[in-house]
Amino acid sequence: MKQRSIIILTAIASIFMMSCNSNSSQKDLKTEKENLSVTEASVLLNENAILIDVREPDEVAEKAYDVKDVQNIPLGDMEKHLSEIPKDKKVILACKAGGRSAKAFEILKKNGFTNIANLDGGMNAWDAAGLPTKTGDTPKKSCCSNPNSKDCNPDGTCKKPSSENINDSKFSSSNTETKTAASNISTKKHLEVYCFHGTRQCETCKNMKANTKATLDKYFSAQLKNGSIVFSIIDVDDPKNEKLAEKFQATGTALMINNVVDGKDNITDWSDFAFEKANDETKFNPELKAKIESFLK
Repeated sequence: MKQRSIIILTAIASIFMMSCNSNSSQKDLKTEKENLSVTEASVLLNENAILIDVREPDEVAEKAYDVKDVQNIPLGDMEKHLSEIPKDKKVILACKAGGRSAKAFEILKKNGFTNIANLDGGMNAWDAAGLPTKTGDTPKKSCCSNPNSKDCNPDGTCKKPSSENINDSKFSSSNTETKTAASNISTKKHLEVYCFHGTRQCETCKNMKANTKATLDKYFSAQLKNGSIVFSIIDVDDPKNEKLAEKFQATGTALMINNVVDGKDNITDWSDFAFEKANDETKFNPELKAKIESFLK
């Protein structure tokens, strides 16, 4: 009888311990911090956490987080891929600066995810902290199988046909007329608007360029003519743009503003805004107009 009582008590204790462990596990599946520093995130990613990079594929190809468990799900596709995101692991959301990943955090939270956190500062902070990154492979086009061909760039990619160069010049307001006008005004105060891109361009990248130009042409034509606003599209893979790309820390697609005041640069990164709304000109154009007007006041 005594032995039977011991067996029953042992069984009850085992059930109780399993219950405690289960409750503890459930608690572990709820994040304690909604925003993580790159140092905190790095520690978790070296353990069992997974990183969801919500940037566009061309951004990831230019510079990616070098961690053991990472997925690329662009912000615009997040709700289509919810079933691919595990709920039994800690999920850290990341982008370039933290804006898009914060929106992804809200999407997941709305859909019942609890063990999630946003990487504060994104790739900008991660890279600045010297944490590991890697560069994606950019495929070479067949015309450049011979690197000595006159049709090839120094990096082995194909030179743009003349028609493509003409189309890109349509996007840019950095033409002779604008440059001449710009040289006639004070260089102490003007606004520079740059659309950066790399070799690989997604539809969002193309729409960002087109909608930025459309907004500037419609609302700021006078400023473009007198040089108080200068707009350019910059290919970061073109060697002649290396110094400018380095100045703006642009490695791929980006929308950057430089508000030059008293000859001093004041650079602002609008890439998160651009990627979020570039595919909808009814949202992108008026918001870009308001942003630019705030600098011109």
